[in-house]
Amino acid sequence: RPSAASRAVGASSRPLLVFGLPGNPVSALVCFSLTVAPALRRMCGRPHPLPRRVPVVSASPLRLDPERPEYHRATLHVTKSGLVATSTGRQISSRLLSCAGASALLELPRGST
Repeated sequence: RPSAASRAVGASSRPLLVFGLPGNPVSALVCFSLTVAPALRRMCGRPHPLPRRVPVVSASPLRLDPERPEYHRATLHVTKSGLVATSTGRQISSRLLSCAGASALLELPRGST
């Protein structure tokens, strides 16, 4: 999704970081989670600023985009065999409802299934 990061000089001549996010609310939330939040955590001195990655099993098959990797909103459930991810439904960028109950972003590779 389109996004931008830049440095600018503020009124006090101190450098400012400026982030530009996509216009669709869901795209903006995902891009914020993946780019802006880690930058802010790093600026605050956190030793591990990137989102935590954990292995999960999908509760149902997910279609992969043949053109690019995607981030799929999902809920996580703990089972005896590990974490199971369940899709929150349609993943179009303007569908806020898919974020309402989401507890995770699944990092899906580019693929053909």
